[in-house]
Amino acid sequence: MATKEEAVSRAELVQRLHAIAQRAAEAEGASLHDIAGELEKLAMQMREAPAASEAPSVSARTAAVGDGGEGDAAMDGEAEAGADGTDGAGQRPTKKQRKAPREFDFSRFRTRHVALELLYVGWSFQGFARQDSTENTIEGVFFTALRKVRLIPEADPVSSLGYSRCGRTDRGVSALGQVVALRLRSAARVDQPEAPLESELDYPRIINKALPPEVRVLGWTPAPEGFNARFSAQWRQYKYFIIQHHVPAAGANGQPPSGGDQSEAAASAPSPAAASAPASAPPACSLDIGAMREAAAAFVGEHDFRNFCKPDVAAVRSFRRRILSFTVDPVTTASGGGAGGGGRHEVYALTVRGTAFLWHQVRCMAAILLMVGRGQEAPTIVARLLDLGATPCKPQYSMAAEEPLLLHACGFEGLSFRRSGPAVQGALGEVGSILHRHLIGAALTEACYARMASDERLPEPAAASAGGGEGRGKGGGGGGGAREGHIPLLRRQTEPSIEERMARRGIAWPSDSCGGGGGGGPGAGAGGGGGGDEEGDDAMCE
Repeated sequence: MATKEEAVSRAELVQRLHAIAQRAAEAEGASLHDIAGELEKLAMQMREAPAASEAPSVSARTAAVGDGGEGDAAMDGEAEAGADGTDGAGQRPTKKQRKAPREFDFSRFRTRHVALELLYVGWSFQGFARQDSTENTIEGVFFTALRKVRLIPEADPVSSLGYSRCGRTDRGVSALGQVVALRLRSAARVDQPEAPLESELDYPRIINKALPPEVRVLGWTPAPEGFNARFSAQWRQYKYFIIQHHVPAAGANGQPPSGGDQSEAAASAPSPAAASAPASAPPACSLDIGAMREAAAAFVGEHDFRNFCKPDVAAVRSFRRRILSFTVDPVTTASGGGAGGGGRHEVYALTVRGTAFLWHQVRCMAAILLMVGRGQEAPTIVARLLDLGATPCKPQYSMAAEEPLLLHACGFEGLSFRRSGPAVQGALGEVGSILHRHLIGAALTEACYARMASDERLPEPAAASAGGGEGRGKGGGGGGGAREGHIPLLRRQTEPSIEERMARRGIAWPSDSCGGGGGGGPGAGAGGGGGGDEEGDDAMCE
């Protein structure tokens, strides 16, 4: 051991070193040459001072990487170092070894079965469900985040966590009210009772720190006994967003294009016939909302929806589902840029609530409604396709694009999600940033569209092509404008029947071919509490 005089000498030397450093930092005019001289003199005195033979024993308690500031014992790991700075076996660890992360001991903590409410903008992801070929899925980034913040063990398979999901959305589909359930590490240790809700980990805040900004956990709640996010759901609600485009009649009010110079205005001046047209001529609309509402009403009730889905005969035995409500309502209205401009764009939502859905069912229903809205099909087409006696096989048509689809909410009896202020504030900031980017992009493209649509040299009103054509990314399937050679659905070629599909796979047709009500197991009918989701859950859905 060092003597008391040696210890005092060391203390004085360290104190002088601190004084030199403080003076160098605070005195801007201090000479660096003088400071260097003082340091050289102090270094010489330090080298001449006797070295201590041993250091005092220390006990280090290191915090494991975890929730990024939760501050509870659940995120701590313990380490004891030797009194001489060795690893306890007489070997002094290298710098790399000293910095190696310590394995977290999950066995010291209790687990809790919780339900989590998720939000995600799915446009840049390859769907919700985990895939072996890519990590770019919602579940992929979700489980990576859970392991990173040490809420689940690194090596444990998902099957050991009691995991369930309410819906399985497809690539490009988003969700506001997705619900999953699984067992996560709790704040309470194994020798303690279950943690009160007020002192439990703030799961949304912890998990969101490790998630990409497009994915947020909005709330959590203890899962009731026997809870399953898929089979305990009483209903699921989807919204499919569409655009209603209003374009003034060509030359209405005799206004020149906005934003152009005088030469452009003169070149595009209205003809005498256009100038004499009534100023109050109604604008052209891309969609007949009234006809769409009439057609949507026919979906309500329990029906066989085999003509409104992508059949998966390997997993589904009943195509009967119950639709609780189906509405077509406006969401927002955006101006198109002044008189003579591009008119107005109204956003409408097709909102459908049902007990369960078949694979791609919502997107198929949206495609048919868009055909009705564009005047390509009569509203009675829905009832005709639901009548298997009249239409036993599905006509060939493209389903609506995936980007406008949102899993809006999932209904559970007695389930109320907990939300903390910091978690809500953080999620709101991330979602707000995404919203601002899209609003700027919408304003930019709206300005371009309004300028081009206001040019009266167009051969026909711009509304003729509004609302989207057949194919992906154009606001829905089912053909372009009414004058673009649309083939009526009932005159199109049909897909193989369900019976033919099952025969090809060697699957026996069930005795009750119409399905029925049923319980909540896989393949349950419309009356069951199970069922799948719009984008294709494990046994069924879209």
